[in-house]
Amino acid sequence: MNISTRRWTRADLATVQQLLLETWLEAYGSFIPQTDLEGYLHTQYSELRLAALFADPDVTGLVAEVDGRVAGYAKLFHARAELKFYVHQLYILPAWQGHGLGHRLMTCAEERARELGADRIWLGVMVKNTQAVEWYKRLGFTITETAPFVMGATTVDHYIGYLPLPLPRSRPR
Repeated sequence: MNISTRRWTRADLATVQQLLLETWLEAYGSFIPQTDLEGYLHTQYSELRLAALFADPDVTGLVAEVDGRVAGYAKLFHARAELKFYVHQLYILPAWQGHGLGHRLMTCAEERARELGADRIWLGVMVKNTQAVEWYKRLGFTITETAPFVMGATTVDHYIGYLPLPLPRSRPR
């Protein structure tokens, strides 16, 4: 098995959109209706919106590949006005969770954050996405607030906080 990470290309956008749908259904399907998930995806992550993100100099998209096929994705955002660096999204296809892809993407995020002078990575994670919450906590996630997140007609709580740099070097289990 060959695992690699790289910056996304324009050719990856349709694959990223499909990956988002599959991972969202798996992670959020038990507490957000599928119609809200699909509606949010098609408005916020249409191919046109993804193309705009791709062109944004403050956005860095990353993909993790297994044997040349995209199996994970992360969207990084440099919020210059706030002087913060965010991991806005990090999703791994269910079949590839637990193989270190998330940690590899976070390592790439750490490298990018350091390039931009950041000492921490900010992120949000839905409270009911307990698997992700626990994973981020093992990385050192500090929760600073809980805020609502609206996806379609559904509102859920999500934690907002940060990971101090450097990240742990060993892969969290």
